[in-house]
Amino acid sequence: MSSNKKEKGMSRRTFLAASALAAPAAATSLAAPAAASHAGLATPNINKGVRRRNVLFIATDDMCTRLGCYGVPVKSPNLDRLAQSGVRFAHHYCQFPLCGPSRTSLMTGLAPDTTRCYDLYTDFRETIPQTVTLPQLFQKNGYFTARAGKIYHYNNPSEIGTPGFDDPASWQKVSYPAGYDRTHDEGLITFYAPAQMKRIERYGQMQAAREKQMKEHWQDIVAKVPWRHGGPGPGGIRISQDGCTPLLPLSKYGFLGSAIAGHASTAEDQEITDFKVAEAAICMMEEHRNEPWFIGSGFFRPHVPFIVPSKYFDLYQLDDIQVPPFDPGELKSAPRIAYDTMNPNYGMSLQQHREAVRAYYAAISFVDAQVGRLVDALQKLDLAKDTTIVFWADHGFMVGEHGQWEKMKLFEAATRVPFIMAGAGVTGGGRACNRTSEHLNVYPTLVELCELEGAPADLQGRSLVPLLQDPDAPWDHPAVSQVTRRNAAGPTMGYSVRNERYRYTMWSGDADGEELYDYQTDPRELKNLAHDSSMSALKSRLRARLEEIAGSRGMKPAKHV
Repeated sequence: MSSNKKEKGMSRRTFLAASALAAPAAATSLAAPAAASHAGLATPNINKGVRRRNVLFIATDDMCTRLGCYGVPVKSPNLDRLAQSGVRFAHHYCQFPLCGPSRTSLMTGLAPDTTRCYDLYTDFRETIPQTVTLPQLFQKNGYFTARAGKIYHYNNPSEIGTPGFDDPASWQKVSYPAGYDRTHDEGLITFYAPAQMKRIERYGQMQAAREKQMKEHWQDIVAKVPWRHGGPGPGGIRISQDGCTPLLPLSKYGFLGSAIAGHASTAEDQEITDFKVAEAAICMMEEHRNEPWFIGSGFFRPHVPFIVPSKYFDLYQLDDIQVPPFDPGELKSAPRIAYDTMNPNYGMSLQQHREAVRAYYAAISFVDAQVGRLVDALQKLDLAKDTTIVFWADHGFMVGEHGQWEKMKLFEAATRVPFIMAGAGVTGGGRACNRTSEHLNVYPTLVELCELEGAPADLQGRSLVPLLQDPDAPWDHPAVSQVTRRNAAGPTMGYSVRNERYRYTMWSGDADGEELYDYQTDPRELKNLAHDSSMSALKSRLRARLEEIAGSRGMKPAKHV
């Protein structure tokens, strides 16, 4: 493969309404974010003689629990290895099955009804401007904080190679590479669900209009970029650039971020964006190995389009791919509002369905390989004993359950995510935790584990440290997820509470818009028990618990929110 695909990028976060512009950057940009002023961020005096725990914070985009360590025949040897050395949470859930709101909740420790972030464009610095994010608190405690790739929201893939919707106050250094998958392969993708094309074309037209409106604004931003130059990383890949490249035009296919599509790339691993994300994170770990650090490595896959090197597709034989079983009756068991589409699997044939699932698995396996590089680097740098590893996905991803795809649903496959903690401070290693947990718990867990001072008093989760020590410890804290819908009556919110056995969901308080599933007897959510008279007492208890928890986090009692 030719090596002349190195290109350059730009800095500063996107305009709030922008959703499509990206800079071509086969090399990574390492930029120091502009200083941000937020109250109460003075750094306390810390005993510099005490070695504190580092945090390697690994995020993935749109990854569900289809992993080897979760009992699915997907090739994920490195994540399986991580689970074997740490604690794998079998029932961990996001607050909102959409990238922007979910990541905001995890990084602030606040639920969507508190942050008021329900979409991909709301900036939490406008709704809760004085909040102290998780990496900010590490900064306050004397840590070096940095991120490579996607930690806060990015419009994926259109903003790969840009800062995305970043929070500059959270980081002292950032890196946002773009590889061959972004600069070349997007024009070669295969659409597995042709019925999506009209929607994709419509989004493309919307983005083209937005690009025209935003061009002057972006050029003004690029002119003010505080770029830094740098050299090669541990793998010989250049990890810094000068930021002089013009904006990358939109893909002719429009809004690829919602397309069930993929491509077996001819590129080598090191030419793909997520390899470069890991490379930049490894470089920062090495550079700051003698000081405490919090480094985020945010991978863009397995988000659509599924573009990874062809050898990862070759790991899976098409005829061996098992797709979720589906019966048309499944589209009648829950309220209509619970579903995104009534056209099962977007009309894909069995062959197309298998191809799509195979491509998704290939993308998972490629991300798994990058996780392995990060973990191996900790060993090589002799940092493993002092580093806590956190692996998480922003939300789940449906691949045909109930005939549905992607996220924005309150079914199990859309809200449940892989979550693993390993390394320093995790003493219950090698065991699975079957207790119910949620993203809001990540912030207070790291506060306790790393003995941070000055944590916000309004964090809404609770520390998982007792479960990291004993995964079977007593625990009675369900997870609450929510999602927005629009119908003829206006915006509607759905809320769902999940404990170890049941899920109860209500849609804007409508008695007819309820769901109740018993996962002990019905793991596929085929029987909605919400209107079963024998379950009325249980339903009332679950609803009361949901209203108690969601109410404490800002849920409005009105039917439409």
